[in-house]
Amino acid sequence: GSKFCPQPPPAAPPRMALMVGLAYVNLFVPWLPLMILQCIAILYMGRTMQMAVRGLSKLLIDTPLCSFFKILWVAMLVLFLDCLRQILMPRSAGPSGTASDAERIYEQHAAREGALAWALNLVAMLAAMALHVINGQCIKLEVDRDVMKKQAEQAGEFSKRLMQAEEKKAEATAAPETKMPTKQPEGKESKDEDDLRKRS
Repeated sequence: GSKFCPQPPPAAPPRMALMVGLAYVNLFVPWLPLMILQCIAILYMGRTMQMAVRGLSKLLIDTPLCSFFKILWVAMLVLFLDCLRQILMPRSAGPSGTASDAERIYEQHAAREGALAWALNLVAMLAAMALHVINGQCIKLEVDRDVMKKQAEQAGEFSKRLMQAEEKKAEATAAPETKMPTKQPEGKESKDEDDLRKRS
């Protein structure tokens, strides 16, 4: 009789494998390491290290490359939604153990992996951009605070010198006090009156 030879599972569709590979490349090359560096610099390093890391993120965010990454982010969102659709609306199940069933199972797993990879890309890009903007605002606020503090100290020193100068000027222009005439004792006044009476 004829022998039943089970068919091997179908090879991975090249399109899905390529797209998932691109998702991992975009995640691990610029964005995930950048986000980790930003977090380490903010949590454990000083302002100098934060400015150095911000210089790296500035090349991706504050340059014309940012427009390209925004378009890429929208494309990744579309791919994520497509993977989510495949997860929530799978193909109808065929006969168990057939090539079609194996392909359907593979598509389910590939869609889940793709959805996870694209979601990580979306979150990592947004987080890196948000950390870049917030860090820049913090640096600007600290610079403004230092400038205002320096201006306040200079204004205080100027006011102090002005008050000292006014005090010295007031002391120099003050009129000397006139001495009040001293009152003669009563005994002396009565003696003078007796002398006048005797003479008269």
